[in-house]
Amino acid sequence: MPKKNRKKRPREEKRGSDGALPRAREAGRKAKEALARLKNRFLLPGFLSEMKRLRIGGLSGGNSVKLLATGDACFDEVVSAINSARLSVNLETYIFNSDAVGWMIAELLVKKAEEGVEVNVIYDAVGCIRTSPALFAFMSSNGVEIIEFNPVIPWRKYFNLDMRDHRKLLVVDGRMAFVGGMNIGNEYAGRKYRGGDWRDTHLRIEGPAVRDVQFFFFENWYRYGGAIIDISRHFPGLGEPGKKLLMVLCSKARRQVKPIQESYISAINFAKQSIYITNAYFIPDARIYRALVRAAKRGIDVRLLLPGKTDLAMVQHASRYLYKRYLKHGIRVYEYARSVLHAKTAVIDGIWSTVGSSNIDRRSFSRNLEINAIILDQPFGDQMERVFFADLRKSVELRIENWRKRSLWNFLLEWFYYRFRNLF
Repeated sequence: MPKKNRKKRPREEKRGSDGALPRAREAGRKAKEALARLKNRFLLPGFLSEMKRLRIGGLSGGNSVKLLATGDACFDEVVSAINSARLSVNLETYIFNSDAVGWMIAELLVKKAEEGVEVNVIYDAVGCIRTSPALFAFMSSNGVEIIEFNPVIPWRKYFNLDMRDHRKLLVVDGRMAFVGGMNIGNEYAGRKYRGGDWRDTHLRIEGPAVRDVQFFFFENWYRYGGAIIDISRHFPGLGEPGKKLLMVLCSKARRQVKPIQESYISAINFAKQSIYITNAYFIPDARIYRALVRAAKRGIDVRLLLPGKTDLAMVQHASRYLYKRYLKHGIRVYEYARSVLHAKTAVIDGIWSTVGSSNIDRRSFSRNLEINAIILDQPFGDQMERVFFADLRKSVELRIENWRKRSLWNFLLEWFYYRFRNLF
């Protein structure tokens, strides 16, 4: 008897019409993500062991952290925090411009001082060289205690220009701290504050790590002649409002030990999967350069997001001198095209993140006062990676075949500024 013709059912139908295949794929994807998260945690034991060996930093748990990736978000939080102050406000900044944003913050600080809040400000003499003296006179005459860091003095060696206070930190009532890359000025603000919308990143911290930020402020305050303060206004008892592990580092500790630099090198050396660095002034020394090259050779996804537009052309030329070497070793390089890039952040293996004031160059590691927060947390690392890849969509990736075709004039500028990079 002839066989009846039977239509073959599509392969997916054989597996049922209840969505079993999509569910299986989703389960497989989740399993891969879980495995990746587990692998990411392999970085932490090595990193923490190395920090302990070098006697760098103190680790604190129980912190709450908020990432501020736009100027408007940052200034909203800063204004709200200062308005909420009842005991103290401590501000340390490299640049405090006498523009609309600068005067807004100055008037707010004076208002709090007049309400009886203790307000202390440290500003850098070189960073504020274009700031109107009227801004500081206004604050000083209305109850704000002010210190000018390393005033420019012609009869001192190098005019006293060399060591600068490049930190950007704020502590309110000893309970809330801000650190990051944003100075006080219009260029960092967005549409709400009618600013230049520079791309920068800041961090709001609550919890035990605030004490470390406060300590670094007062270490500088007393060293440069600050008045005696009422300790109860600045170091209250702190709870644990979150679950984040934080390490707050300054640029210098003991002689020959550079905590921020060592933290980068250690995290890069222990990386297993990915290294994503965003940095405004990126001129790494041999140790960081070699660590990145070794990581790329291990098959790690190494990407650098650097400025396409900059406020310091000579630093950009010096930074570009090494592009060919990065590209040749498999390190991917992007230049941010939307606006000036001023951020100083990194995320490694999706679990080690840093946000702060330190660039990756000799000046930041060896000469300036800097402050960075290191966050050891997977959800925060995921957020940092999302921001990084959002920035890549506004950037141009450089290719070695195109980079080799740049003009001889550009090459000579890069060579010249790289050779004399230690002068700026």
